[in-house]
Amino acid sequence: MTPTLRVIHPDGRQDVTEIGPEADTLNLLRAAVGGWIEYLPAHYHALNSHEVVINEEGLIHNLPPNWIGSRLIGLDLTQYPPLHGPIVIVPHDPADGPSPAKQRQQATSPDGLVNLYACALEGDPAALTALGVSRPEDITVIDARPPVRHFLYALHPDGRTERHDLEPIEEGRRWIAERLGAGQRLPPHAQQVTAYAVISSVAPRDPCPNEVARAALGLADTPCGPVILIPTGTADPSQVHQRLDEALNGAGEACGELGLTLDWAT
Repeated sequence: MTPTLRVIHPDGRQDVTEIGPEADTLNLLRAAVGGWIEYLPAHYHALNSHEVVINEEGLIHNLPPNWIGSRLIGLDLTQYPPLHGPIVIVPHDPADGPSPAKQRQQATSPDGLVNLYACALEGDPAALTALGVSRPEDITVIDARPPVRHFLYALHPDGRTERHDLEPIEEGRRWIAERLGAGQRLPPHAQQVTAYAVISSVAPRDPCPNEVARAALGLADTPCGPVILIPTGTADPSQVHQRLDEALNGAGEACGELGLTLDWAT
């Protein structure tokens, strides 16, 4: 059977290309992702005999989030944001080393590096010796991940949606007060999302029922005027939150389904 290269686009389209014996796989991958390629580490996906390739500069070039492809490869969207841009699935070449399944197995084995660091951090003498340190405090961990921006969101009755940086906190409070005046938090049992605290106005200036917010958040009652969403930092695997998160990250289909019009460029 001829191996194939499958491209999953952010809008859900899929392209399949056969990889013949004379094919230039590197150029095929570059063309598929539209730039420099990056192999996604095996622990981020659930494929066993295939690799996942993405555009190395997807975030830099502001490529759209690929919710569909991220779900298809098994990315844990309760722990990680979606991948951006086209997602390419290509068969693993044994000449490149262990398969993704084997890589995950090795990472969790007693001799794996992850387990070694875990034991060293707990003070295991053999693990500390293997890392060349004498105590857990000597282990240096460098977090090279880019800082994550957190936003406040305002959902208006007509679907218009604004966002504002959560920090600095005082500026965020002023931004909320400008839209709500005196606000009150809806009780947790009155909504179906846990990733956001929902704030409505005590005396809304806009008397229009906010059916958009009710549907998008699974609210028990319909508030009037705009509502504010404040991130809680709580993992939320619910389908209601996933669809809302897709929309707030610029997914056109999700925005259309929920009736949201984003005020910012995604």
